[in-house]
Order: sequence, then C-alpha cells, then structure tokens
Amino acid sequence: MNIGLQIKKNDSSNHKFIQSSNKPLNGMITEVSLLVTNQYLHKNLSAKIWRKEKKTWNVNYEFPPGQKLISFPINYILISESIRNHGYFDYKKFNLPELSCMWLDHSTDMKLDFHMHDNSGTLGIASGDLQAHYYGNNYPIHPTLKREGHLYTSFQPQLIKRIISEREKLIQNSDKSLTDDWVFDLRNLISDTISLIDIAFTQFYIKAEYDPLPGWKFDKNKLGVRHGRRLNDKFKWIFQITGKELNIESEVKSLDNLRILRNHLMHFDPPSLVITLEEATIWLNQIIDIGKILVKFRKAINVDISIDLINFLLQKEAIFKPYSIGKRQPLSLDLKEDYYSSVWPL
Repeated sequence: MNIGLQIKKNDSSNHKFIQSSNKPLNGMITEVSLLVTNQYLHKNLSAKIWRKEKKTWNVNYEFPPGQKLISFPINYILISESIRNHGYFDYKKFNLPELSCMWLDHSTDMKLDFHMHDNSGTLGIASGDLQAHYYGNNYPIHPTLKREGHLYTSFQPQLIKRIISEREKLIQNSDKSLTDDWVFDLRNLISDTISLIDIAFTQFYIKAEYDPLPGWKFDKNKLGVRHGRRLNDKFKWIFQITGKELNIESEVKSLDNLRILRNHLMHFDPPSLVITLEEATIWLNQIIDIGKILVKFRKAINVDISIDLINFLLQKEAIFKPYSIGKRQPLSLDLKEDYYSSVWPL
C-alpha cells in the first residue's frame, strides 16, 4: 500500500523552491579564468599578477595536424571578461584549440542501426583507439559492434555533459520538487556525480598499468586491485603512482556528503528517506566541488583540464526559495534532524 500524504498551507504547485542565481559560485569566475589563462599560456601566475598584465598573446597550434592556426589575442583580463559576459568559457570565440586529455576525454561513439550477415561474414565496426591513443598496445580489450547499438571507448565526456544538463533541469523544474519523479532524478544526478570520480580513477589506474606517463610508477602490490575499493583508497593511488599529493581539504565535506547520500539512495539502507529542499539545494551546489576535485586530480597527474570540466565549474549557483515568507528555523546542526533523521544513528 502506498500512502501519499501532503500537508501544505497554501497552493505552492507552481512555485520553484530552488532557483538559479544566474551566476557561478562566489570566486569561481576568477578561479576558472586563472586556470584557463595559465593552461593556454603554459604559466603558473597568480590572479593578482595577471590582473596587472595588459600584454596579450597568440596561441599557435595545428588542427588538424599539418594545418597551422593562430588564436586571437588572449590574456587573463580578456578571458575573464568573456566568461562574465557569457557565463561559460567559449574557446571558439578566441579561435583557441580545444583543451582535453586524449585518454581521459576523447570518446569514440559509434552507432549501428542494422545487422548484416551472409556467408562471407558479418559487417561490423571496431575501435583501435584504446590501443593507439589510450592505454597502449598491451591493453587487451578491442570493442567491436556488429549489430544495432552503441560502441563507446569512454563514457566520461558524456557523463560530464549529462550532469551539467540534469542539474540545470532539476533547478528549472523545482516546481515539481515535491513529486517522486523529481526525487528520483535527484537520486540519479548524485549517483552520476560520484560515478564521475570513480570513472576518472579507473581510467587513471588502467593508464598507469598499461601505458604509464613518464615518471609514473605502477606497483600492484602497493595499489591493490581496482575493484571493491573505498573511494579514499583510490585517492591514495595519486601519490602511489605520481608521487604528488592531492589536497582536497576544502572539498572533502562535499565529497563525503554526496558519497554517503549516493550509497543511501542506491541501496536504501535504511529504507527511510527524508529530503528537505533546503538541503537538496546545498547538495546541488556541492556537486560543483566534485568538479574542483577533478581539476586538482588532473593537475596532480599533470594532464590538461578539459573545456567540459572547466564549464562544469561555472555552473550557476542554486538558491533555496521558500514559498511562504516568514520566520524560519535554520537547518539544524544536530545530526538527528532533517535528512539525518532518516539514517542510522551515528
């Protein structure tokens, strides 16, 4: 028996309980502008120094290989102004090359809508990218598609775009936030967000095992197996493989909250659940901290930070807007109320 009970003071059916501030989190434009400028110009300067720099640079590159191109003039000020005006970083506006790490960000997506077989064999498609551009010739997996369906060599870029899109939909559709479907969409979003970290670490481990970058060390006795590992163990792989430390002290609260929440929402242990929309707004903003972690991860392993991940950081801040305006009790710090009233006692 499904018992539905809704107690409401007024008709809030059209009210959007979560709204967009229409701007990124505080300080994020500065952080992203600095990240982009240093990456394109191969420097490591502070925002304070860049703000004083009026000189501009052009980036020379080839795309496709053999065709020489040159960007429009860039510097920190021009990039920052563009982000403020557009709300995201548009590399094409500056005629810049797209930033990406081949083995993390490139995804061959092949599709077939037929199956063709006769006495001469079966027509199909296969990808050699995993050996040629990802994990080296010793990597044993050769994806092949011979009937209706999809072939992906990576799922990370698609997942980044999906998280951005689904987070925006939840905010835009927050007038439906008291429906079951909205809650299940939130459940999927939080699961996808934690999966994004898992995917990055899986790719990193496999890259180190089959085709390590210069300076990397792969010792399976120290690293252990990939499967069935705690997320905290996976973070240790960075130092064990590269010798670089990863400081996520500022983001660890968001990571822990979303990780615990993902486990609860996936397994429903305990089977009870309380989701307050005020807390859900916090979770939606904590998702952006996962992007910060992935940026720090890439810096530590010394690979490019993708345009998709850069724009992940520039997602708009979510703001809780109650229907009834009046005196409210603030969210409790007592871990026995609100969401925490529906979980096992700590």
